[in-house]
Amino acid sequence: MYVAIEGCIASGKSSTAVLLAERIGFAQVKEQTAQHPFIAQFYADPERFAFETELAFALIHYHQLHQLRRADIVADFSPAKDIIFAEMNLAGEELEMFMSLYDMLSGRVPQPDVAIFLDLPAEECQRRCIARGRPFEAGIRIEYLERLRKQYLNGLERLGTKVRVLKVHPKDSQDEVATSVKRLLQEVTP
Repeated sequence: MYVAIEGCIASGKSSTAVLLAERIGFAQVKEQTAQHPFIAQFYADPERFAFETELAFALIHYHQLHQLRRADIVADFSPAKDIIFAEMNLAGEELEMFMSLYDMLSGRVPQPDVAIFLDLPAEECQRRCIARGRPFEAGIRIEYLERLRKQYLNGLERLGTKVRVLKVHPKDSQDEVATSVKRLLQEVTP
């Protein structure tokens, strides 16, 4: 089974995925943001670097999922996140080219059986971006995070076969979030 933990930037996806994978005995797949060659440039100049940023993420995700040798995984991303970001950051011919590539790649990798969206207020996501100290995230604007949250909520059905939303309170601990996610997972799987 492929379980995807999704949410806005800094919503707690990676931390939750690690804890959940440990608790249910699944392998963990972490998004390789550090390997992304354009991420810093994108945040410095989104309009100029959006196309290559979205293409690179799609290829990184494809590469990670295509290599999988184990069926039971918890990942801190769903391949469909690439569509969500692309539809927000691209338009016209660039979006069309991206969608052509995505359509080709998505049929070659597993899709999540269950996706759980961590719904955290944009203000808290922004605070966490600043707190975790990644230079390229320091300038993320609240408006961008609000648009991203709406984009996710409008495209939830794309994230996996079964999708659930978990409202996360800013004061919830990582342990509390992981416990709630595990409970949701148990509700939707036999």
